Amino acid sequence: MLLSSFAVSPTRGFHSTLLARIALHDEDHACSTFVLYTLPPGVIVDRHELIDRGVEFELWGESNLELPVFAVSQANSSLLLSVRPIASHVNEVLVDVPVHARYGVPLRGNKPRQLIEIPPPTCFRACPQSTMTADASTYSTSEPPVNQSAMLRPYSHFLVSQTPRAVPAARLDVPVGSLDDLPLVEAGTVAVVLAAFLWLAYRSWMCSNKLRSHHSIDKQD
Repeated sequence: MLLSSFAVSPTRGFHSTLLARIALHDEDHACSTFVLYTLPPGVIVDRHELIDRGVEFELWGESNLELPVFAVSQANSSLLLSVRPIASHVNEVLVDVPVHARYGVPLRGNKPRQLIEIPPPTCFRACPQSTMTADASTYSTSEPPVNQSAMLRPYSHFLVSQTPRAVPAARLDVPVGSLDDLPLVEAGTVAVVLAAFLWLAYRSWMCSNKLRSHHSIDKQD
């Protein structure tokens, strides 16, 4: 088992997909394959999207999808996926995970952008007993890669693939707000609030005049 490629597509924008291609070699069918992602604070995984896809997963990290990156904990999130080949003879699987970017910290400049670096995932096999043989690209351990995982509790041995140096981190290019636009935004906000206040004052004055007019007519009658 080896991570052969890792990328994000598209590479620009707030909505993208992580693509991990995993090569499978002489896999023991008594074992299961897992992929563990470490995601920076600027990247969101919507658990409801994964549920709709029928993916078996566990997710740890910030659960509020609406907050900007500067309003959440700066700790990384972890996503553990169970990978199942579509057939026993398949020797390669492509794992795709939909992700979204949080709104970033505004920067100076015209149409500033921010690069979010996402490290390659860790691939590993989990087995109920020690039947695995490690090679130069893997190592065997009895400690699960994620201690708090409920999915890994039935397993006692793990064969972890070391990420090849030839597989770089993926980079997602997202736009951020421009601090140069702040004076215009503030002026526009003040103008809108003032216009709304004047409109409400005008409507209140009109309603007051109508009430006084009706009150005068009632007195005359």
